[in-house]
Amino acid sequence: MTRKIFTLVLLFATCALYAQKTDWLADLEAHPEYLDGTDMLCPTAPVKLTKAPKGYKPFYISHYARHGARFASQSDMYKWLNEVFGKAVKDDNLTEAGKEFKRKFDLVYPDFRYRTGELSSVGWWHQKALAERMYSNFPEVFPDGAAVTARTSTNPRCLMTMSSFCLGLKEKSPKISVEEKFGRIYTPAVIPQDSGNPFKKDYEKGVLGFDETLEHFIGRTVDYKAILARLFTDVDKALPAGKQWDFTSYLYFFANGMTSTGSDIDFRDIFTHEERVALWKVDDFQFYYDMWQTRPGYMPVVEDIIACADERIASGEPGADLRFAHDYTFLPVLMLLNVNGYGTKVTDPDEIPVWCRLYDVPMGANLHLVFYKNKKNPKVLFRVLLNGSEARLPQLSQDHWPCYDWDELKLSL
Repeated sequence: MTRKIFTLVLLFATCALYAQKTDWLADLEAHPEYLDGTDMLCPTAPVKLTKAPKGYKPFYISHYARHGARFASQSDMYKWLNEVFGKAVKDDNLTEAGKEFKRKFDLVYPDFRYRTGELSSVGWWHQKALAERMYSNFPEVFPDGAAVTARTSTNPRCLMTMSSFCLGLKEKSPKISVEEKFGRIYTPAVIPQDSGNPFKKDYEKGVLGFDETLEHFIGRTVDYKAILARLFTDVDKALPAGKQWDFTSYLYFFANGMTSTGSDIDFRDIFTHEERVALWKVDDFQFYYDMWQTRPGYMPVVEDIIACADERIASGEPGADLRFAHDYTFLPVLMLLNVNGYGTKVTDPDEIPVWCRLYDVPMGANLHLVFYKNKKNPKVLFRVLLNGSEARLPQLSQDHWPCYDWDELKLSL
């Protein structure tokens, strides 16, 4: 009997897991903005949420998020593009498409050249919109006097993100108490593998389920010389062979990032749709490849989520804990919690987009654990929202979905 029960439990868990499988190619076709990858803006539109179980009311939110929309994070991107296209002009080495790219690039370069890594005005207002949606969904969490604590990495764009989000909440509920914190002592809860974390711990890296390298995957996925040949009459004269892929990737990120800057100039036309899909797959591969191995190092974030939630549950006081970090920290947290099956170990690199999707880690990406209590039942439940939409934890019982048993999650970690 015990063996039969175990088999049934395993079967239900497997069914729940595969229910999370995503037809990523269909998603990319239906939502072209997804091809902007991590440069896409997190949706802010209202999402219809399923009712919580009878008698349960929200009282606390644990929030982990990526910073808002920014200019290019690569410190040399704008400079390198300017240098390569400037040299190509002198060498008469631009195609008609290359000349058009250069013409449009010259319009934005003066404004962009000194702004790498900075939060843009788009990012500022976008964060306020995300905060307003959080409040609109769960006003019970933010009554007068509710305590909201926000922590961030010391990165300037994260600091600005935190301030904008907190301001958005304050505008919706002026009498809440908001405390914004930043500094190295908060890094374990936000970005534990940061070199400036004085409490940084060693960890055993996660083991990949395949042997393919990024270089090999790029080689069989993207014909990047064809992209460059669309811009330069002599690609090898424009760029040494060893730099051609790096430059192509910069072109991709530059074009994707226009929405984040607020510019209405479109540079995506230098790629075909198929090329953008291929470049998206390469970026997705690289994220999974790196983050799967580093994910154990972000367990301190999960531990902080648990500790803060248990403290708030014990006090019964309403409010929220907010954390602001980066894409390379957000993805490991999804993996550790197994949100929508992100904890699945991939064995075929071509299946990475089924379980790891860059459009889930956009600018302003956010994960909410919304906690519920019932006056007649001591069991605490919580709901998971990924970028505003209801998510699943397939390793847990789905009996109360969209809510889960808090104690069951803690036992599963």
